[in-house]
Order: sequence, then structure tokens, then C-alpha cells
Amino acid sequence: MRSVLGKVSVAVVAVGTLAACGGGSGGDKPSGGGQKPSVHTSAPAPTLKLDVPAGYDTSHGWQLSGNRIGTYAVLPKAGAIATMTSEGTGYRVTVRDAVTGEVRWTGKPFRDLAEGEAPGVYVVAAGGKEYLVTWSQGEKGEDALSKAKQVYAVDVYTADGSGDAVAPAHHVEVPATDYGTGRVTDGGERLLIPVTDKGMVALDVATGRTTRYDTDSLKAPGCSSCAYGNEIAALTDRDPVVLNEGAGAFGVPGSWDDDRIAPAGADPATGMVWPGTGGHLIARWEQKNDGRQNVWAVLDGRTGQVQASALCAKPFIGSAEAPDSALSPNGRYLVSDHLAFDLESKKGYCFEETDDTKPLSFDAVTDDGTAYGTSLTKGKSLTGSTAPVELPLASGTPKALPEGQEVPVADLAGVGVFTHSEGNERYLVVYPHKG
Repeated sequence: MRSVLGKVSVAVVAVGTLAACGGGSGGDKPSGGGQKPSVHTSAPAPTLKLDVPAGYDTSHGWQLSGNRIGTYAVLPKAGAIATMTSEGTGYRVTVRDAVTGEVRWTGKPFRDLAEGEAPGVYVVAAGGKEYLVTWSQGEKGEDALSKAKQVYAVDVYTADGSGDAVAPAHHVEVPATDYGTGRVTDGGERLLIPVTDKGMVALDVATGRTTRYDTDSLKAPGCSSCAYGNEIAALTDRDPVVLNEGAGAFGVPGSWDDDRIAPAGADPATGMVWPGTGGHLIARWEQKNDGRQNVWAVLDGRTGQVQASALCAKPFIGSAEAPDSALSPNGRYLVSDHLAFDLESKKGYCFEETDDTKPLSFDAVTDDGTAYGTSLTKGKSLTGSTAPVELPLASGTPKALPEGQEVPVADLAGVGVFTHSEGNERYLVVYPHKG
């Protein structure tokens, strides 16, 4: 992640209704021995007037600074912004209205099992709803007779809570072996928990149910010889998306495989896939006949159907990280690092580095199809300084913004979210759209 404030991925980063035990439970009861949480009803109006794109109104909005930020996540469907901050020996989530900054609800304080590392936080969309998830991993259960055991602790909140001490809709603890030291990841529509070197647990955030998968028993579809090297690359609400990177094969067993859905011009024996946001997958193939380009596409996770694709120059230096992705609030536009897609017109654009052009990377896209990001102005691929850029997807032609201008890291509910640092002080600033 590029944010200096610890932005989380809203799966894709970019979130995501509670049962009786969640949304309103304990809402009127203060936590912590009768002490109310140290949050204000509303966030202060912005004292900072950042230089931002012309579509945002810096005379209105709200901001947070310092230790009131912690780690943040955006909930586009709920029109909210969540922050996770430390409180005493634990942590607490606070969910604010994206437009007004007013606190909608705060969660109960929870313990962090990790040592020296803040809990993880995700927004997961499942079944058309958004869930806010926190997780940590560490040792638990030690006493005079028993040794401590490795455990993943996951709390799942729905977006529509109310009150000062909202309990999670689901608290799930998953035992792990010593190999289970990886991060919990957002698989797309479920969470993926690495409990052993070959064992994975998928957590359904809507129900709290878990499903265990053994990668030795999975096989990438369309690859009868893929006996080894299979892995879960993403999750639908029902099935895993299985990848065999060595064979370049992926898909949902018994449903679809990349050989059948690969776009024209793609070599189906070179496939890769990652979870995207909003039930989408991000896929890549090399071009047929040893072409000098890659074929990238957005797929429907359940069916594998190609929703939009683009040709890209092969990068000078490839990244080993999964590409981030973000949707416009209306779901029409998707950006993923150097890619931008109009899912309605099925058009895609790529801004990978070439001999003549600098690489662009996008973090946010609005409902009118304006994407914001940065250009790497010096060096090649993973080094150098950046400059702000804007991309109207109607034309597919990017333009440079004034030097020093700051671009949003997210856009939702008619507001843009900006991060800023001055000296050692950090800011999260929210400005509404003009008009």
C-alpha cells in the first residue's frame, strides 16, 4: 500500500447487515468499566486547505490528525470511513459518516494477539453488503500446565452498527500450526487464513462459517497434470479460485478455467490471477506467439466471464505484489495500479512503463469516470519520485496535474479522501465534491 497512513485494501481495499448480536447490541452501554470511548461525536472541520483537483471543495469537509487516525478503511456502499486506533492495551474501531465526519458507531475494545504489530483491518463485500473485519495472530491459551497455541482471532462487524460499544457480529478463532504465520488476506468474497503450510481456511464474513481447504487436494482446472504447486488465489462466496502458477492455469474447479475464457490474443498457458474488489478478479496472460505485450482483464469471479481487457507493455521490472484495485461507488469503473477499466463499455486502458512513457498508477476513481493517481517521474518502475495525474476514462487520455497537487486515495459518497503529512503530523482530510 502506498498510503503513509496505513490505508488497507478495499477488496478490494478498497468495505463491507448485522444480526441481533452485532449492529445494535450493547449500543447504549459504555465499555471499559463505565468509561465512554475517547471519540468525539463529529470530526473537526478541515483546517488544512490542500491543493487538490478542481472537482473538490476545500472550504467544506472534515479531518482527523495524529493518533485519531491509526489505520483506516473506506466503506463505499455504507458511505462511511472506519479508523482503527489503539486504546490502552487494546484497539477499537470507529466508523464515521463519510460526508459529515460524525461518528456512527464504535466497536468494543479488543485484544491484539500480535506482538509489535497492529491488527489487520479489511472491508469485505459479500452478498451485496459490507463488513468491517479486524484480525490478529499470535499465541493464546498458555497456563501452568498448557503451552500456548498459535491462533488467528478475527472479528467481523457489519456496516450498520450503532452505539459506543458494538460487539462483532462474529468472533472467530482459528488454530494454526507454527507454519500458520502468514497474513489473513481478502480473497474477494471471503477471507483466506493460512493455518498450515498446505492448509487454508476460508471465512465467510456473512455467516462466520469456516471451510478448510488442503492445497494438496486441489487442482487447477484445465490442467490434468497439475499435481503439485496448486494454490488458492482468490475466493468466491462458494468456491476457491485455484491457480497453478507453473502451468499458467487457473479457474474454479467444476465451473470454469482460463483456457476457455482467455481474451483473444492471450496465451492461455501463461495465466495469473488475483482477487479484485467487488467480486471481480484481476487476470493477466502473456501475448500469444511471444508477443511484446501482456493481456490484462477484469473477470467476474463466479463465472470467469471477461468484463473488460487491455493490452499492456511488459514491465521493465515486474512487481511480485498483488495489484490493488478500487471501484467507483456506482460500480462502473475499476482501477488497479497501472490499469483502468470501464466495465459498462468493456474498455480497458494500460499505463505501464514503455520506452516513451512513464508508468502511471491509480488509487481512486469517481462515478463520472475520473481516475486519480501518480506518475513515476524519475527512475524505472519501482524507484523515483511521483507527480499527480488525472485520467478521464471517457477519452482514455491521461493528463498531468499541477506540480505538488494532492490526489484522493479514495472517492465515495460524494467526497474525496486525502492523506497528508506535515513534519511528524499525519492527517486524513475529506473534501466534498463541488456542486
